[in-house]
Amino acid sequence: MKPTHPSSIHFVVGMHRSGTSALCAALAACGVSFGNRLLGAMAGVNDEGFWEDTAVVAINEQLLALLDSNWYAPAPQLARTDWADARFNALRAQAAGLLRDGFGAAPQQGVKDPRLCLTLPFWLGLCSELGIAARVCVISRAPIEVARSLQRRDGFPPGYGLRLYLDYRACIDRTVPADTQYLRYDDLLHDSAAVMAGLGFELPGAAGLAAAVRPDLRHQRAQGEGELLTRADTGQLDLAALAREIDAAYPLGETLRDFARGLTARGLELDRIGRAHAAALATLDERDRDIEAVSAQHRQALATLDERDADIERLAAEHRVALATLDERDQQIREFDRRLAQLGDEHSYALQVLRERDAELATIRQRFEAVSRIPGVRYVLRRLK
Repeated sequence: MKPTHPSSIHFVVGMHRSGTSALCAALAACGVSFGNRLLGAMAGVNDEGFWEDTAVVAINEQLLALLDSNWYAPAPQLARTDWADARFNALRAQAAGLLRDGFGAAPQQGVKDPRLCLTLPFWLGLCSELGIAARVCVISRAPIEVARSLQRRDGFPPGYGLRLYLDYRACIDRTVPADTQYLRYDDLLHDSAAVMAGLGFELPGAAGLAAAVRPDLRHQRAQGEGELLTRADTGQLDLAALAREIDAAYPLGETLRDFARGLTARGLELDRIGRAHAAALATLDERDRDIEAVSAQHRQALATLDERDADIERLAAEHRVALATLDERDQQIREFDRRLAQLGDEHSYALQVLRERDAELATIRQRFEAVSRIPGVRYVLRRLK
């Protein structure tokens, strides 16, 4: 049965595009649950999913907005934020509810969002208040690979992506607890079993980890850059030296020009899309007018059909009346025929009676004539007359 709230939570921390999703896939294969509100996969970006709880991401976005920041442009003093400030109280209550509810039913649960690099103290303070043990694991990747991946996904010039990496790494160094565990993305891809064992996890079968951590999804490889730009660290990083290397390889002025060119290109593309969209809308309006004209014709046709149906119903009613009249006339004719047949029978009978009476009269007349010829009878008949 799921506990009231988790006893411990693994916080996966790392810059965007640094391998946090691959680490979450390995943790999930080792039995860590991340809940059921995860962002969906995005082809070509995170084909296997982001492993980010949508509610956690929303709270992190709101926290950054209150600090006039966002994930791609953190405020310079973000690492020195007082997360106990009253302006975060409402979000603190929401986040506490998420932590109490947990992230799935497994004994070990995890949370991942690259924005945790910037907001981790907020969440660790809540875990402390709620009595939830927090384990932090930071995964790192060669800065130039992160920058190239951001360029591919978001269109950032490499110089900007590297400086963003520097800001994130400065927040990590300032805010993570002393017992934070560090690992490198390259090591995870090369021997995930050894990395997970080093983190203290009981390993699943080799096939389980192999299916979870897929090197074929890696699209960027560091080469031909400065030493710090092409090397993932394990917790020890000279940020000042990295900044100098970035400035040397990607001067700020050049980065700003690249950014301007990129914005201009995107603006031109948006303008082209806008014109195409306007043309599409005009075409849709024309199609709507055509559809309305056809609809009007259709409505007229339906009205005509209704009129014809009314005429047909009227004719049908007249036809039914005519049929009823014909039935009545047929009945009368049948009655008349019956009467004629009856009269014919009576006429035949009357003729038969007349013939019989004529025959009787003829017989009587013959008899009378025979009698009248008797001598004595003739005299009597004359006297009677």
